[in-house]
Amino acid sequence: MKQLILTGLAWTIFLISGSALASEPGQDPLALKAVELCNNGKYDQAIATLSEGLKKRPNDAFLLYLRGKAYTAKGQYGPALADLNQAIRLNPQNGQAYFGRALVHVYQENYEEAVKDLETAHKYGYRDEDFLSLIKKKAEGKRKK
Repeated sequence: MKQLILTGLAWTIFLISGSALASEPGQDPLALKAVELCNNGKYDQAIATLSEGLKKRPNDAFLLYLRGKAYTAKGQYGPALADLNQAIRLNPQNGQAYFGRALVHVYQENYEEAVKDLETAHKYGYRDEDFLSLIKKKAEGKRKK
């Protein structure tokens, strides 16, 4: 049940952040296709589509970010972190990637790291004050234990 709720939260946030596609140069058809697949719950197909794109454009931070989000939705946090970390290395000012990585940290109950990433996401223009406040409270609660 917890995983179902978390997956729902991830995709709600993903769909909201999907509006950021409009800010991506040229609205990449590959990215749009992957988002559509994810919106229909076809995460494996989205991952395959993004992986094919990354063979041609291995340093595309946006495709890595999207694939990381798809892995997150599947609960595959290792590959998700690998993609999100690489997306951040390629574009260290991408607030979306920090937010995506924060979600993975939340799912892993690593709230301290999540707070750091949420604050960095905020610094680069990707804000969710309510979520940040919630995770800060969880981090404080975990520290007290």
